[in-house]
Amino acid sequence: MSAVLLSGLLSAGIYIFVSQWLYADMRAKELTPIARTVAEMLSDTANENAPGPLLRDENRAFGATLHIYDAQGKAIMEPGGGMRPEGGGTPPPDGSPPPGNDFELSKADTATLISADLSTVLAGNEISEVRKTAAGESFLVVGVPIKSGGAVIFTKSMRELSETMSGLNATLIISTLAAFIVMLIPAYFLTRRLVIPIRQMRDVAHAMAKGNYTVRADESVKGEIGELGASMNHFAVESERLEQTRRDYVANVSHELRTPIASIRAMGETLRDGMAKTEEKRQLFYNNIVRESLRLSRLVDDLLELSRLQAGKTAMQKSRFDLREVLQDIADGYGHLARDAGLEFAVRAEMSAPVLVSSNADRVEQVLVVLMDNAIKHTQENGRITLSCEKVKEGFTVGVSNTGNRISAEDIPFLFERFYTVDKAHSGGGNGLGLSIAREIIRGLDEEIWAESDEHETSILFTLKE
Repeated sequence: MSAVLLSGLLSAGIYIFVSQWLYADMRAKELTPIARTVAEMLSDTANENAPGPLLRDENRAFGATLHIYDAQGKAIMEPGGGMRPEGGGTPPPDGSPPPGNDFELSKADTATLISADLSTVLAGNEISEVRKTAAGESFLVVGVPIKSGGAVIFTKSMRELSETMSGLNATLIISTLAAFIVMLIPAYFLTRRLVIPIRQMRDVAHAMAKGNYTVRADESVKGEIGELGASMNHFAVESERLEQTRRDYVANVSHELRTPIASIRAMGETLRDGMAKTEEKRQLFYNNIVRESLRLSRLVDDLLELSRLQAGKTAMQKSRFDLREVLQDIADGYGHLARDAGLEFAVRAEMSAPVLVSSNADRVEQVLVVLMDNAIKHTQENGRITLSCEKVKEGFTVGVSNTGNRISAEDIPFLFERFYTVDKAHSGGGNGLGLSIAREIIRGLDEEIWAESDEHETSILFTLKE
């Protein structure tokens, strides 16, 4: 509110300061054509030493005081001299202004005020200036040269403007204060309506900064404030989800690391204490230690690989290659693994003609390895795994499908999250990082990957551009 009041008073102050100069400019524009007319009249008059009754009697009708000078700068008509006072009579002998006009100049003031501009006008130039007398009073001076020689000069006191404007200025200031008072009450309630939800959002933001993402802003307020509240609440939900993901990530990493470390420690202590009596028993423990060490190494490698992919530090250079070679390598490598596990394996792709794509062959093969590993782990005995490649509008859709339990619609959006497994008991093995790595690789190749599942089979599919 103080800003509104200050703005009003500042506007009034600027108006008061500028108004006198605007008024002076306006009066100068009014007096200049009059002065030109008088100059033309005097130029056409045979005897310019006798201005005539018209100019003498109508002097005050111009709204300013008229001064006429000949070519030598001698006054032909000026207040207290050639101009008659109102009501007739003779001019006062002391040269003071005639009675009835508080704003006219004495001869002494005239000499002080006009002397600076008279030579300029006599030289043939028009002038319009604000000058001050010896007493410090401001006058508007408008001068026009006479063609035959001489000058017509009007003077107008700025004190008249000041007295005229003082009432207007007082009215302006009072009106500004009155408007401020009238607007004070509605402005107070409007400001309160805006400030209260903003303060509440500030408190919500402070709580979020301290890690509390359960707080919510008020979305019921209409307009931008309500939209801001909704945005803050969306941010809180996402932040809470990310925080929960971070906690789950730490917990899952700890779990995945603890299991092989605990196993290695237990078997190492057994061997150290000499509790494995036979060589066969010791070899079994050695093999288990190696297996768990490899499991731990794979987990660390997967974590590092995922971090590099998410940070964009892994090169994804593309080249054009025949996808059939990659598909054939995968089919040869995993076909017998699937059959050894009691699974049916099939390839559904057109292998007779080249399948040229623009991508990274090594990374595509890495993704297919992840998908095949995942399918073998989650397909029940006598199930079927299918490696497919289908031509689509802008390239090819490659995928791995397997029969088995259907993945629910609630689980599919999180299937590619780190450590996320549909099997909460982790009975299928794996560390839950494979699909996350596959997603980051596909994203790095500027392609898309997604999952589909129905009552018959589950498919993980991704695109490859030609």
